[in-house]
Amino acid sequence: MAYDWIGHWKNNNIGFHLPNVNPLFEQYWPKLTISKTGSILVPLCGKTLDLAWLAHHGYYVIGVELSDIACEAFFIENVIPFKTQKLAEFTRYYSTHIELYCGDFFALCSAMLPPISAVYDRAALIALPYNLRQDYARHLTNLLPDNAEMLIITYDSPNAVKGPPYSVSNTEINALYGKHFHIEQLAHFLQNAAPKHLQAKGYEELYEAVYRLRKIVD
Repeated sequence: MAYDWIGHWKNNNIGFHLPNVNPLFEQYWPKLTISKTGSILVPLCGKTLDLAWLAHHGYYVIGVELSDIACEAFFIENVIPFKTQKLAEFTRYYSTHIELYCGDFFALCSAMLPPISAVYDRAALIALPYNLRQDYARHLTNLLPDNAEMLIITYDSPNAVKGPPYSVSNTEINALYGKHFHIEQLAHFLQNAAPKHLQAKGYEELYEAVYRLRKIVD
């Protein structure tokens, strides 16, 4: 799945990882109208603390991550006992309320999942180059039942950037998902200063955008 993601985890080159729960996630997650006990899918999740936040608030959490280092680190650093299981092309790391599928997101199939109430995407779409973003959106859409919702957080920049993370515009969000989802842009604002690791990627001006998507019933 695109560039050397595994290498970044092996070398601890993970400037994209936040040491706390994402504040935009906390602010805008309540905009979704889903059951407090629903199942939440988090693609390309890394070891984000947002997983633990979701579980703490009663959701059943299913993450998908390519790096076994990230999967193990999530459970160990959050002091959550876990077990592992080989399952098809994945290693499944699991506890009572959280399971992480370690493997290629594109190998995930709906038969492996409970009905998904919502998707949380902070770092998946922007991690993928343009062609893979199209494949990703198509595969993700096929995994979701009618009325599933999504919260997507993106970077958007008028400058030429060399991702990942990639700049994903409102126009592209609508092109990727507009056929199958109602799309609402909840926020779009300029950051005071891009972090140094993003400045190195060409982000002279950095906007963050937040979207709520609700799947259209066929």
